[in-house]
Amino acid sequence: MYVAKHFEIPDDHLAELLGRVRAGNLVTVHDSGPQATFVPFHLETRGTGQVLVTHLMRINPQAVEPITGPALVIIDVDDAYVPPAWYATNKDLPNVPTWDYITIHVTGRVRFTADPGAALEAARELTSRMEPPEVLEAVGEEKLRKMARAIVRAEVAVEKIQGKAKASQNRHPDDVSSLLAHLEREGETELVRYLREVALPHATERFGMIHDLRTGRHLPTSAAEQKSPRADETLSPDIG
Repeated sequence: MYVAKHFEIPDDHLAELLGRVRAGNLVTVHDSGPQATFVPFHLETRGTGQVLVTHLMRINPQAVEPITGPALVIIDVDDAYVPPAWYATNKDLPNVPTWDYITIHVTGRVRFTADPGAALEAARELTSRMEPPEVLEAVGEEKLRKMARAIVRAEVAVEKIQGKAKASQNRHPDDVSSLLAHLEREGETELVRYLREVALPHATERFGMIHDLRTGRHLPTSAAEQKSPRADETLSPDIG
């Protein structure tokens, strides 16, 4: 995945995102071509490294056909359409619509375990991170063991993690602030939190540094101080 430097997710925020159960696509390549299954994952840290754990249906061809290389896990955390009118500077400097998003790509060797006990353990651990113990207790061990015969355990040994958050942090701080205000009206989301905690501080610092390098003056970071940036002071193109 191509990730521009200013769209990289900071390590501490990336660890926090992966610390919770996330659903995504497990993508593998076979002689017949690529295959993908949308499944929930939880991350385990072991002595040998980090492992993403999930389970698939036993009859899923992805779990049966030989795999020819590393697997790719694509976890799309959050996204939102961004109309240009949501940017504070748009009246003076019209722009095109865009799409902001947070995504995580994990690559590594995948291993399937057909043993029903191992499959049940994976499903049980996943459930324990989402529900209290009594949820599975009500189902009963006998029924759980029967259900586990239909699934296999899947583990992706993490070799590489790439996090990308395109959250308008390459734009003027006023634009990030106005975008945040619009999205906050729709509720608290992962993207809203990222805009507030990471994108806005980054945009303010980055734009200030660029402005200072060009003019030797302090950057006004609010619309009250500066109506809009000059065309030659805009940042990098708003693309992925």
